[in-house]
Amino acid sequence: MQQHDAQAETTTTTIATTRDDGPYQSSARRRSNRRAAAPALTHVTPQPFVDPIARVKRESIHWKRKVFHVIGISTVALTYALTQVTQMEALAILGVVAFIFSGLDLLRFYVPSLNKKVREDFGPFMRDYELNSLSGSTWFFFSGLLAIALFPKVAVSLGVLALALGDPLASWVGLRWGKTRLPGGKSLEGSITFFVVSAVAGSALLAFTPGLTLGAGAIVLLAAVTGLVAAFAEWLPIKGVDDNFVVPLAAGGAGAAMLALIG
Repeated sequence: MQQHDAQAETTTTTIATTRDDGPYQSSARRRSNRRAAAPALTHVTPQPFVDPIARVKRESIHWKRKVFHVIGISTVALTYALTQVTQMEALAILGVVAFIFSGLDLLRFYVPSLNKKVREDFGPFMRDYELNSLSGSTWFFFSGLLAIALFPKVAVSLGVLALALGDPLASWVGLRWGKTRLPGGKSLEGSITFFVVSAVAGSALLAFTPGLTLGAGAIVLLAAVTGLVAAFAEWLPIKGVDDNFVVPLAAGGAGAAMLALIG
C-alpha cells in the first residue's frame, strides 16, 4: 500500500512538473518564463549577413553605420560645395538640424524612456561606446558648424568630404588588410587609404565646383594637402574627442591655409 502511494505521489509530481515546465504550461507561466529569458536592453547587433563581425566596436566593420555615414555626411559636403547656398544659410540649416538631433542625443541621458527608444530604433547604426555617450553625429554637427563659420566654402567641403569617404574606407582597409600598426592602434594601410581617397575625391569635387578658377595643378595640390591633414587628424589618438569632430576642422583649416597661398 505504501509502495502504491509512493508511486502515485511520484506520478503526480511528474505530471505537475510537465505542466509547469513542458508544453502544458499555463499562459501566465509562459509569460513569466519569456520575461525571465528576455535579454537586457543592449545594442542591437547587426546580423552576420550584413555585418560579418558581430561586435560593433571600433575594431569591427559596421556596414549599416558606414553607409549611413557616407550618405549623410557626403550630402552635406556636396550640397554646400555644388549649390548656391550661402554661409549664413548653411549655418541656419545645419544649426536647426543640429539643435534637434543633438538636443535629443543629450536629452536621452536624462530620460530613460527616450534612451530606450533610441537604442531600439537606432541601435543598428550605433557603436557600443555610443550607447552611453554622445553619438558621432553630434560630434560632426558641432564640428561642421564651427568649420562653416570659420573657413571658406571650398575648404569646408573638402574637409567634410574627406570625413565622409576617407574615414569608412580607411577603417575597412585597416581592419581587413592592416598589418603595420601606428601608435594609438590604427594601421598605416588604413591611413594611406584615407589620404588617397580624400585626395582623389577632393580633386573630383573641386573639378565640378562652380565658379572655382584654380588650375588642374592647384586643384590636385589643394586636395592632396587637405587629404593628408585629414588622414593625420583621423590618426591622432586624442582621448575623449571623436574624429568626426577633429577631421573637418583640421582639414578645413588646412584647406583654408592652402587657398590663401595659391588663390
